[in-house]
Amino acid sequence: MRFLTNDFVNRDPRALLNTGKIATLSETAIPIKQYITVIGSDTLQIEEGCIFSIFGGGVFKTENTALSAADLDSGAAFTVGKDYYIFLCDAGEGNDEVYKISLNSTYPAGYGAANSRKIGGFHYGKCRKVNAALAPVNASGAVRGTNWESSVFDGIVPRSVWTLAHRPKCNPEGMVYLANGTWVDIYLSSDDGAGGLASAYNATPMTGTEGLNWYGFVERALVSGKRLLTYEEFCMAAFGSPQGMADSNTNAWSATGNTGRQKTGYVANAVSSIGCRDCVGNVWEWLNELITRAEHVKLNGSGTFPSYDGGRAGKEYTNGNGHYHATNDGVWGWDTTSPFGDGYGNIYQYNDYSLVALLGGGRWGDGVLAGARAVYLSTIPWIVGTSFGARCACDSL
Repeated sequence: MRFLTNDFVNRDPRALLNTGKIATLSETAIPIKQYITVIGSDTLQIEEGCIFSIFGGGVFKTENTALSAADLDSGAAFTVGKDYYIFLCDAGEGNDEVYKISLNSTYPAGYGAANSRKIGGFHYGKCRKVNAALAPVNASGAVRGTNWESSVFDGIVPRSVWTLAHRPKCNPEGMVYLANGTWVDIYLSSDDGAGGLASAYNATPMTGTEGLNWYGFVERALVSGKRLLTYEEFCMAAFGSPQGMADSNTNAWSATGNTGRQKTGYVANAVSSIGCRDCVGNVWEWLNELITRAEHVKLNGSGTFPSYDGGRAGKEYTNGNGHYHATNDGVWGWDTTSPFGDGYGNIYQYNDYSLVALLGGGRWGDGVLAGARAVYLSTIPWIVGTSFGARCACDSL
């Protein structure tokens, strides 16, 4: 139907240009994509010169405005591990815009869909003190100086701040901007309750304990509109994370006496330069890269699977697992039985168990072996390993 008409005497109501029609014609006009920035550990700034329309309300042009916990619609302080949403609100005819920060993703308390508009958001959590080059520094500003590992604080995670023009294609909760149009999850992947994966604080990271292998994480990431990280992206996301320790969990969940995984974000010091948690220790992270072995899989001295090979640890290499070559090793051929299960095809390879998926970071009991560049290169992607989890990434909108 015709929405506007060219009627200079305004006899046709469709010729009336009101704020509702302007809101439909041009919902935003922004001079910079990142129009919300962090200017303090608990303070944000809205940049000037942005125009926002609220359908059913007014059209507003922003000025430089500082936002803090005083602008919450409920409560007096931010909470670690929570995602917050920033709203521009119409306080009524003749009034300038009002900004509200809320835990509610739809609209803030006291406002509705007709007089408020979500214009961005952020995650409040642990932050590492870094310099302009993102290198971790101690309290005195020395790069990796004495006690730099504990130089962390509670605050708005700077790279978690998103806007309508600077955000991931997927839901932005629990994510930080990495680089080159890529966002990554702050936390290890946990169950989102809808068949996908969540990036949430104080959650149990999913592993093979829940029956997931590399393929399972890939499929769950698909549901959430995400993917696994490459090794390069993992190293970037993990940069600035302290190495694990054998006798302590102070810097990562990595002490050799640990017997299992820990909740996400449990170790305060286990935070990277960009705000990612648990990149080191806790559980290995499946990565989005595959390699092939040029030689036969290296077994333990007893002829059994290595300890990291999940549910097959300690089992005999050819004792009925069912998917080794029909011919001798070193000859191209189909496996005798598909390792993927019924309905998923089979694998044609040169050596037994030659397809390998990379894992990054280390697990709960790896001590000093766990670190921001740690990588594991011998695990087949169909292994259901109780210490193998994941972290997800997504492209920018």
